[in-house]
Amino acid sequence: MPMLYRHDDARAFLERAEDWLQAREIEHAVVLQSARQARANDGHYERPIYWATFEDGGQLVGCAYRTPPFKVGVTALPQTAIAPLVADLAATYAGPIGGFSGPEPTVRALADAWVQARGGSWSVNTRGRLLAFSPGARPTQASKSGVLRLAGPGDAALAQGWGAAASIDSGIAALDGSLCTHLLRAKMLYFWVDDEPRCMIGLLRETRHSVAVGIVYTPAAFRGQGYGSAALAALNRLLDERGVANRYLWIDPSSDAAQALAAKLGCRFVYDSLDVDCA
Repeated sequence: MPMLYRHDDARAFLERAEDWLQAREIEHAVVLQSARQARANDGHYERPIYWATFEDGGQLVGCAYRTPPFKVGVTALPQTAIAPLVADLAATYAGPIGGFSGPEPTVRALADAWVQARGGSWSVNTRGRLLAFSPGARPTQASKSGVLRLAGPGDAALAQGWGAAASIDSGIAALDGSLCTHLLRAKMLYFWVDDEPRCMIGLLRETRHSVAVGIVYTPAAFRGQGYGSAALAALNRLLDERGVANRYLWIDPSSDAAQALAAKLGCRFVYDSLDVDCA
């Protein structure tokens, strides 16, 4: 039976959990980022902030956190951790918590248990699927011309426009022009260029050992010509040269186009994520 341990602040939480989280740094990227930001300065969050680890026999098996006004975030948790977590959250927060975010089975179980304990209902806000793609992936059309290049300051208007279009096409509001211009400034945005830009690639997460691609956008006029596959394969080769060991692809699991692209690149399933609202 896993035991729940509360930590006074993000510093104490990371002292216990950071090494465990970093062992799967892309899967745990959100909790790592949240905790590191709070460790640096948690003055802009509402109180109480919540940091918890679950441990079984002295071994860490999961984490939960909340930096209000944001939702409760979790890693994958054993089923036996659901009831203790819901009880502890209910004792900590008299008011609403917004919802839950994390791996799908855990989030579903938490949302069900929370509604049973506190009443109301829950609904899905967004879904995501994390896939790992092969270091040996290559374009499906070996003769595809073009080159992958890092976006520069002169691409800001293009990044803004294509980001806005990508947000509309995908139905994911967060994948918008503002995000793309942010990624451009962070040197995490690329264009596949064949006479002119044909496809845009955005990295949502980048660490020393891992990269997660979250945006693959090809304007309608250029779709069906292999640009997305070519761009991802070229990025994969670039990461080979950099020695980045782990490469991931975030997709919308309801998108047939994203599923087809992942299949072309030989991606394998890692896990599904879920973000839910609790009312």
